[in-house]
Amino acid sequence: MTARVITVGNAMADVVALVPHLPERGGDVLARGGRIEVGGGGLRAVVASAGEGVEAVYAGRVGTGPLGDLVRAELARRSGVAVLPPVPDRDTGHVLVLVEPDGERTFATVPGAESAEPLLDRAGLRGGDHLHVHGYGLVAPGRAVAVVDAVAALPDDVVVLLDPGPFGADAPAEPLARLTARLDWWSGNAAEARAATGLGDPAAGARLLAATVRRGAVVRLGAGGCLLAVRGGDPVHLPAPVVTAVDTNGAGDVHVGVFLARLALGDDALDAAAAANRAAARHVALAR
Repeated sequence: MTARVITVGNAMADVVALVPHLPERGGDVLARGGRIEVGGGGLRAVVASAGEGVEAVYAGRVGTGPLGDLVRAELARRSGVAVLPPVPDRDTGHVLVLVEPDGERTFATVPGAESAEPLLDRAGLRGGDHLHVHGYGLVAPGRAVAVVDAVAALPDDVVVLLDPGPFGADAPAEPLARLTARLDWWSGNAAEARAATGLGDPAAGARLLAATVRRGAVVRLGAGGCLLAVRGGDPVHLPAPVVTAVDTNGAGDVHVGVFLARLALGDDALDAAAAANRAAARHVALAR
């Protein structure tokens, strides 16, 4: 059987405004454009994985309502499969995204049905699958415990990666410690590595994170590419292609999805991380 990439990460509606600058507190700013699209760390990762030719499954939760309908339509269009029943009486959440001219993005997240327990046992994970867990889904204590209990019960040869996202450090300590003991890979940006380790040097953070999981850690450096640290080894810097950033929203999710997909296809970690760098660079350079 071919290995799959499965996510229990979130899928949400992004309300995007392209702004000349962030407004001051209590102020206003005229956007030069905007859009409503389906995003979220889980959905973007699984779509990126599918683009690499692997079977990719969305196993997060989707709401009942107009935003949930948007998510389901996008999953159908992108060949991701929502395998869990919709959450009754609660719609999918949304994110307000302000994108500045250099591509930097600022978020305000309104949670919704994606925060419900993932029911991972219904996803049918099997040996060789690659599971993506996102820190957004670990903030609520009940959901964190449900995710960690489900991950702990998986076959040992299911590869598990945590992308902490901006909320990963806020996860309850005991479930996070249990999850970390089962992780094969950790993948986050430099700020998230600093929050997880207390270390300001990304290379030192990557080395420490790799020592806490079974295989290794990826610390993303934006335009600088990424650091790959395999457990027991020194971090290796992999540069990214030079591009002009248009919109960085979702770049980290794309990086994670391609990294997992390339591992599932049999690439070694260095080649997988290099492919992820290229995919993330293409993503930030794309006008949407």
